[in-house]
Amino acid sequence: MAILNLNLKKDVDVEGVNEYLRDMALHSELQKQIDFVNSPEVVSTDFVGSRHAGVVDAQATIAGGKRLILYVWYDNEFGYSAQVVRVVNQMAGVTYPIFPKRARD
Repeated sequence: MAILNLNLKKDVDVEGVNEYLRDMALHSELQKQIDFVNSPEVVSTDFVGSRHAGVVDAQATIAGGKRLILYVWYDNEFGYSAQVVRVVNQMAGVTYPIFPKRARD
């Protein structure tokens, strides 16, 4: 797990941050890189085999004013390897369909 302590330019709240990150995980170009979970019952073994670089844990998000703390789960070996393959595919011009399709398509 990575814990990101961020100082932002604007005030944020937990609901707004989680809504934004959920949307990015589902409908953006980062769809293959980030994922989002909103469950109070997750543990590290739930993320073994995850192809994402990181999975944002919405239940652990802490926000107040311009401070934001995100907890991000990841599978250090498999997730990293999947991201290397993603980058190589991108460099080779190989693309596969993504579901659900991005809202902007």
